[in-house]
Amino acid sequence: MTGIRNVIVGTAGHIDHGKSAIVRRLTGVDPDRLAEERERGMTIDLGFAPYAHDSGATVGLIDVPGHERFIKNMVAGATSVDIVMLVIAADDGVMPQTREHFAILELLGVQRGLVVINKIDLVDADLLDLVRLDVDALVEGTFLEEAPRCEVSATTGAGFDPLRTTLDALIAEVPPHVDDGPFRLPIQRVFSAKGHGTVVTGVPVSGRIAPGDKLEVVGRDIELRVRGVQAYGEAREVGRAGHSTALNVGGASKDEVHRGDVVASPGLFAARRSVSVHYRHVDEQPLKNRAAVRLHVGTAEILGQAVLLDADRISRGEESFLQLRLDDPVTAAPGDRYLLRHAASMAVLGGGSVLAAGDGRLKRFKERVLREARERLDAQGDSVQLARVAVAAAGRRGATPEQLALETGMPPDTLREALAPALDAGELVAAGPRLVDAEAMDEVSEEVRAAVKAEHKRAPLLDWVELKAIRARLDVDDAVLTAALQRDRRVETAAGGRVRKTGHAAKISNEQRAASERVLTTLREAGATPPAIDAAFTGLPTKDSDALLSMLRSAGEIVAVGPHLYHAEALAALRETLLAHGRSRDGAIDIPALRDELGTSRKYLIPLLEHFDAEGITVRHGDRRTLRSVDVSS
Repeated sequence: MTGIRNVIVGTAGHIDHGKSAIVRRLTGVDPDRLAEERERGMTIDLGFAPYAHDSGATVGLIDVPGHERFIKNMVAGATSVDIVMLVIAADDGVMPQTREHFAILELLGVQRGLVVINKIDLVDADLLDLVRLDVDALVEGTFLEEAPRCEVSATTGAGFDPLRTTLDALIAEVPPHVDDGPFRLPIQRVFSAKGHGTVVTGVPVSGRIAPGDKLEVVGRDIELRVRGVQAYGEAREVGRAGHSTALNVGGASKDEVHRGDVVASPGLFAARRSVSVHYRHVDEQPLKNRAAVRLHVGTAEILGQAVLLDADRISRGEESFLQLRLDDPVTAAPGDRYLLRHAASMAVLGGGSVLAAGDGRLKRFKERVLREARERLDAQGDSVQLARVAVAAAGRRGATPEQLALETGMPPDTLREALAPALDAGELVAAGPRLVDAEAMDEVSEEVRAAVKAEHKRAPLLDWVELKAIRARLDVDDAVLTAALQRDRRVETAAGGRVRKTGHAAKISNEQRAASERVLTTLREAGATPPAIDAAFTGLPTKDSDALLSMLRSAGEIVAVGPHLYHAEALAALRETLLAHGRSRDGAIDIPALRDELGTSRKYLIPLLEHFDAEGITVRHGDRRTLRSVDVSS
């Protein structure tokens, strides 16, 4: 069993320029696996072949189709490519699909490669010189400008020893795919193998997988279990990012899973109908707002609409931020490369990198939206920074590690650990299960202080105001409000859901103090039949009278029972009388007798009983009442 180097080499170029023939010479494998391909002499789908590197390791070689009709499959292959062999036939030179494939490679972020001029046995020296000049013009100013060039004949084998040496050297320079992080594989093929069941194939973009692992088909509510792993025709204990991989899976038939689907570690990815992207336009015709497009990302192809966020149209060579509003959900992660084609003509329009996926619609020309897009672009390749951007974008709502996992692809526990330094530094704030950016929390704190100030003004005689009154003034989650109160030393809280400006003490005038004493004395003496307490009784203006009564209620000196106010001591005495009354009757309440014992009337007694019901002392049974427990104590 050979070792595998996690590098993918791909071919690109015009139809009939010899890509598949070169792959056969290099690997001994015919990449045209479909009968239709062999019959037509044309590569329709992706062909995979193992290439033996001079180190002894196996390297994946993808042969992608060159015909215009099958360009979507070429995109699926190029998405995985680390090194490209741009194949140009010496008897044809640079052709339209050569240019289109090359543009696609640049849009998909391919950075390394070589140019292979094939069929040198069919031309003379003069024509070969012209092809060389043609190639010079094509690659000028691109990632292939300084790239190696090899001249070969796939028919005779001429030039293949230098080609192998050059290719081996390029492969040795490429950092292998890192296989940490969650597993994610865009499906390129699905088939059923006799005796094994469903098999899905593709090149994992991240993570590793082993027999027994669980996966999900993202967005499809289908759970899978991996039965077996193969790479390059051999069974493997582990499949890794950058391998051309086949997974034998249980949990779904071949008809339930499709090319374009994504299988991944459960719970870390989502399929969405909107994708925000950074975009570069390459078509000659400008891209207009709301143009109908085809999105190619991973192995998926989805129709949709391109909404320009910072322009009305963009021309060739210009860059922009877009939101792609799609007809069907797609699974795409930040940093994924993508391609846009015209929905009808199939012309390549442009492409770039995915910033975020979501279901909401972004507003055009909004600085907040564009600032977030720029920050997401700058954070690509740094999952921790991307999580920070996502937390900031969530504002005062904050985000849970589980939500951030869908943004970054990092497991929640890993995110918690990675973001711990930002929490320790106060750059992020924990609000229950959510993380909130410190700036957003500062804004909440400012609003809390303003709300407390307004409540103090509304109730000037109260040392403390009700937390529920503060909550009613703010549009904020309870956990975020609690966190804001805990971190702001300019406000303080107390038991019973009370809050105040730190050190605040109400100021009461002599007139208000005298009115307070009059109210308390009257209610204490009134017992079970308190009089109406209002501005006429206190002798204060209505606003001041209401503030005085709020102060006394907040202090617990008076209690509202229905429409009546009772002194707390009087109410306690009434409660004791009720309990004694019930205990003497095995828990039963004789309402007429109780009325006489209290020396009151139904006007007062019924609200009192309802109050004691609410306290859990009495229980109503139709027209009767009993003590909740005969052993209830005061």
